[in-house]
Amino acid sequence: MRQSEAPCQYASIGLHHVQVAIGYILLVPVRLLLTAILLSPVYLTAKLVSMTIEEDENGMRWHKPWERKLMQSVQFFGKAALWCMGFTRIVVKGQQAEYKDARFLLISPHTSIFDSIILGSFSFGCVMSLKSNLKVPLVGSLLAASEAIIVSDKNKSHQEAVSDVIRRRLESPRATIPVVIFPEGTVHSGRGLIEFKQGAFKYGLPVQPLVLRMGKDPNWTTWSYHHSMLSSFLHTLACPYNPLEIQFLPVYNPAESEIANTSLFSKNVRDYIANFMGLPASEHSRVDMDLMGIALKHHLPHWAGNVEYGILRDELSLNSQCLKDLMKKFAGLKDAHDGYLTAEDFIRYLRWHVAEDVMKLFNLCDTQGRGKISFREYAIAYADLFRPYCEEDVFVKRVFRFLCQAQGDAAQTGEASCCMTSQSLGAA
Repeated sequence: MRQSEAPCQYASIGLHHVQVAIGYILLVPVRLLLTAILLSPVYLTAKLVSMTIEEDENGMRWHKPWERKLMQSVQFFGKAALWCMGFTRIVVKGQQAEYKDARFLLISPHTSIFDSIILGSFSFGCVMSLKSNLKVPLVGSLLAASEAIIVSDKNKSHQEAVSDVIRRRLESPRATIPVVIFPEGTVHSGRGLIEFKQGAFKYGLPVQPLVLRMGKDPNWTTWSYHHSMLSSFLHTLACPYNPLEIQFLPVYNPAESEIANTSLFSKNVRDYIANFMGLPASEHSRVDMDLMGIALKHHLPHWAGNVEYGILRDELSLNSQCLKDLMKKFAGLKDAHDGYLTAEDFIRYLRWHVAEDVMKLFNLCDTQGRGKISFREYAIAYADLFRPYCEEDVFVKRVFRFLCQAQGDAAQTGEASCCMTSQSLGAA
C-alpha cells in the first residue's frame, strides 16, 4: 500500500499580510477585551456550581435542577464570547438524538481549540478530561462545574481506568446526556480524517457523529505544530469573519460484525463521516503527530514524521515507542536534516570501507529508487531487514555484522528482503 497524503501536514496560514496586520491592530485588542468581560461571569458561575455539585460513590458528577439552569447562563455567555471572537453566524443542522438512541457523540474532525469552546457553549454532552486539567485556570472551573468524566492522569492502567469509568457512567440510571468523544485523539489540519481510537466503539452501542466546519480556510483556526494554540487563537481573532457550521449526522447503528470487531466498527464510522464530508480517510494517527513534533524538535522538516502509523503497526508490528526511538536516532544523523539520507551520507555515517556492501544495503532501503532514504523507509527497513537479525534494538551497525557473517547467503537474503520491503512500502 502506498503512503497517502497526511491530513496532519500543514500548509502556511495563507492570510494576506495586510489583512493580518489590520486584524491584529483593530480586531484582536477589542475582541480580547470583550471576551475577557464575557468570561468573568462564566468563571464566577462555574466556581459557584463547582462548590455545590453532587458527586456519587462512583466519582460521577450530577447536576441538581437549579444547577442545570444556572449552567445555561454559562452557555449563553459562551455563545456571546464566540460571537465576539468572530463567529458571528453559527448554523446548526440536523438534530441531536435522544440519549437512549445514542450514548456517544463523536466530534470529528478535531482541528482546533475552538472545538472545546463550542462544546462548552452548547453543552451537547459530558466530556472526558484528565484530573490534572482541573488545575488549569477557567477550564478547570468549568470542568469541576460540569458533569464531566474526570479520569486520573495517564499511567500503565490508564486505558483500563477510562473504560471502567465510562462503563459506570453508561450503566447509571441518572445519565441523561451522551459521552462526548474526539475519536481521533489529536488535532490536525482538517483536510481528511485520521485513524479513530477504539474507546467509544468497544461497547458496541450506537453512536452519533457531530461534524464541525469552521473558518474560511482550515489553516486559520487549526492548532498545529506549525502554529501554536496561542497563535491559532490570535490568528482566528484577527479574521473579520469566521463561519461556523455544526451538523448532527444520523445515528450509526453497528451491525453484528462491527459489534464483534471494534476495529471494523471504528473504521466504518470514520469512513461514514469522511464520505459525508467529501474528505479522504487515512491510517495516520496521533503517533504521526508525535513523530512530527520530534522531527521539528530535532530540526527536521515536520513531514519527516509522516509514516501513516496505522499501516506500520498492523503490517510490521512496529509500536509507537519503537518509532519514536528510531526517529530520535534518525534525527541524530547529522546529514539527515533535510529529511533524507543519501547514499553518500549513508557511507559516511557507517564509516564502512567496502562501499559496494553499503550500496547493497542502501538500495534495499531505497525502495522508491530516489537515491535517498526517508524516515519511513528507514523504519520499514529496520522492521523488515534488520530487526529479525538483531537481538538488541540497534539499527545499522549490527546489520553489517550479519552481512559479513553470511556472505554466501547475502544475495539470496538481500533479494528476499528487498521483495519484502517493497511490498511493505507498496512499491511494485
